[in-house]
Amino acid sequence: MAGQSKRIGIAGGDQPARASRPILNLVLLVLAGLALGVVFLVLAPRLTLDPRFDQLLIFAAGAAAAALVLRLIVHRERRVALQLVVSEIVGESSSPEIAAMRILEALCVSQGWDAALKWEVNEEENRLEFCSGWGAPGRRAEIIIQESMGLTLTGAIDLPGMVWQDGRAIWITDLTCLPLSPRAQAVRRHGMVSGCAIPVRVGNKVLAVLEFYCHFCLRENREAMAAVETVASSLGQMLARSHERGRSEKLYRQQEILLDTIADGICGLDSHGLISFANPAAARLLGASASSLIGKPVHELLHGSAPASAQCGEDCALLHAIGRPTATSGEDAIFSSDGSSFPVEYALTPILDQERFSASVLSFRDISHRNALDRLKNEFISTVSHELRTPLTSIRGALGLLSLEIQSRVNEKTANLLRIALTNSDRLMSLINDILDLERLQKGVEPLAFQPVQLGQIVRQAIDGMQLMADAAGVQFIHDTTEVEISANPERLLQVLTNLLSNAVKFSPPNSTVFIMLCPDSNGVTLSVTDHGRGIPPDKLESIFDRFQQVDASDSRQKGGTGLGLAICRTIVQEHGGRIWAECNPLRGSTFRVFLPYNPVRLETPHHALKKEAGREAILVADAGPESRPRPKQKSNLVN
Repeated sequence: MAGQSKRIGIAGGDQPARASRPILNLVLLVLAGLALGVVFLVLAPRLTLDPRFDQLLIFAAGAAAAALVLRLIVHRERRVALQLVVSEIVGESSSPEIAAMRILEALCVSQGWDAALKWEVNEEENRLEFCSGWGAPGRRAEIIIQESMGLTLTGAIDLPGMVWQDGRAIWITDLTCLPLSPRAQAVRRHGMVSGCAIPVRVGNKVLAVLEFYCHFCLRENREAMAAVETVASSLGQMLARSHERGRSEKLYRQQEILLDTIADGICGLDSHGLISFANPAAARLLGASASSLIGKPVHELLHGSAPASAQCGEDCALLHAIGRPTATSGEDAIFSSDGSSFPVEYALTPILDQERFSASVLSFRDISHRNALDRLKNEFISTVSHELRTPLTSIRGALGLLSLEIQSRVNEKTANLLRIALTNSDRLMSLINDILDLERLQKGVEPLAFQPVQLGQIVRQAIDGMQLMADAAGVQFIHDTTEVEISANPERLLQVLTNLLSNAVKFSPPNSTVFIMLCPDSNGVTLSVTDHGRGIPPDKLESIFDRFQQVDASDSRQKGGTGLGLAICRTIVQEHGGRIWAECNPLRGSTFRVFLPYNPVRLETPHHALKKEAGREAILVADAGPESRPRPKQKSNLVN
C-alpha cells in the first residue's frame, strides 16, 4: 500500500538448511522406485505373456510406473514441505512484511526462480504498488528489484497488471511473447527468459500479485503452479488480517483523538453501571484522572461527593436510568471529588447487541455558562418588564378614558386609530404580565399550594370561560364527565387548561370540534385536548414549549398571543410533578396531553432544586402505594 516501506532480500551463497530435507526424501524415493523395478523383474518369469516380450521390456515398464509414482510423490512432498515452511514463517514472523519476504525466498528456492516481487493493490488510487522483493545470488535479480522500487502500475500493464485485471495466474515460457513495455524490455535485457505471476486474493478480491522470473526456459508446470497458488492463498489470508488490523488501529486512533479533543465528558458504562472508559474531559470535570475512574459506579462518582443536605434519594432520575435499555436525557447537578457542584446536561444512550442490552454511553457537558447567560437574560427581561409595567398601565388607562369620552366627537379614522392603540396596549400589557408570571414560576417566588381538586370540575370551568370565544369562532367543545381527584393548585391548572383551549379555538376552522378527554391510570391522570386545525410540524412538537416560539409567526398578530403561553403551561405542569407534550393527529390537527400524578412531590433539596429547562421531560413522579391513591369514579359518555 501507499507509504509502506519497500524491502529487498538477496540470498547469500548457502541455501537454507531446510532445503536438504527434500533432497534426502528424493534419494529415498528413487531407491524405492528401483526396488519396485527389481520386483517386476523377479515376477516376470511367472507372468503369462507373449514370448515376444522379454524380461527387459517388463523391467522397463515397471521402471516407468515407478518413475510416475515417484514423480507424483515428489511433487506432493514438495508441496507439503513448502506449505509447512510457509506455515512456520507465518507463525514465527512478527510483521507481514518480514513474512512476505521469507515466503518469496521459500518459493524461489523450492521452484527454481531467480527473482520474486510482491505488488500490493492500492484500492483508493486503483493501482499496483511495489512492496517487496527477493532475489537469488547474482547481479541480475538485484537490478530487477531495484529498478522496480517506487514503480506503480495502472491497468493491464506488464505481467502483474494483467494478472491484477484478469484475476488469474499467467505463465510466460518465453518473455519475448510479452507485450513490449519499458519494464518488459528491462527484464529481458537482464537475461530473464521465463516469467510467472500469481494473484493473491481473499474470495474474489485481489489484494496483491506475486511476480517471478528465471534466467532459463521454464515450461509451465501445473504442480508447481498449484503449489504457488496454495502459498498465495495463505499469504492472502495473512494480508487480509493485516489490512483489517490496520484499519481497526486507524479507526481506534481516530476515535481516541476525537474523544480526547471533545469538550463533553463521555463515559462508557457496562450493564451494571460501572465505568469502563472515560475521556479526558470527563476526568477533568470530575476532578480525577481517567484511569482512576475505571471500574467505579457512575452514580457514586456523579453524586457520591454531594454534602448531606444535597444527597439524592431513590427518586434520582439518573440512578433509575442506569442499567436500562432506554435512552434518557435531562439536566442535573453533579459533584466533583472536592465537593463542588455544577449543572450539567446529560444523555444516557444504551448499546444493544442483537436487541439485548449490553452497555451504555453517558455524555454530559457543563452548562454553568449557559445558565449564567440565561439568568442575565431573564434578569434583563424582568427589569425591563417591571420598568415598562407602570408607564404602560398609565398609557392603557389614558387610552381607555379617551376612547370613552371622545369616541362620539371624532371621525371614524381617528376612532379607528384609537381602538388600534388601545388593542396594542392590551397586547403589550398581556406580554409583560406573562413574562413576569413565568419569572415568578421559575424562580419559585410563589410556591404552589396543593389541595384536593376534582379535575373534571376544573375542565368545566375552563370550558365555561372559553365558551364565548368558541361561539364566536364557530367551534364546539365536547368533553367526557370523568371525575377524578388529584392534589393540585386549582388556579394554576385552570390557567393551563384555559391556554390549551384558547390555542385549540384560535387554530381550528369554523364548524369544527375540540375534544377534552380524561384518562386515569394507576399513577395519575392524562388530560388530552384534541383539535382539527392546521396542526404542528413534527420538527416543532418540542420547540413550541420554548419562549416566544410559535408554529407560524406570520399570523401571530391576527391570531393573537405572546408566544409564552405554552412555556408557562409546561412550567406549571412541571411544578405539579407532571409533564406536557404535543402529538400530531393521523389526519389533521394536533393533540396536547398533560399527565398529572395523583400526589406530586415537591423537590426542596439543593440537589433537586436545579430548574429544568422548558422542553425537558426529566420529571420525577412519586410512586404512592395503591392504598393511598384516590380512585377515579365511574366514567360516563361524552357531553357537549
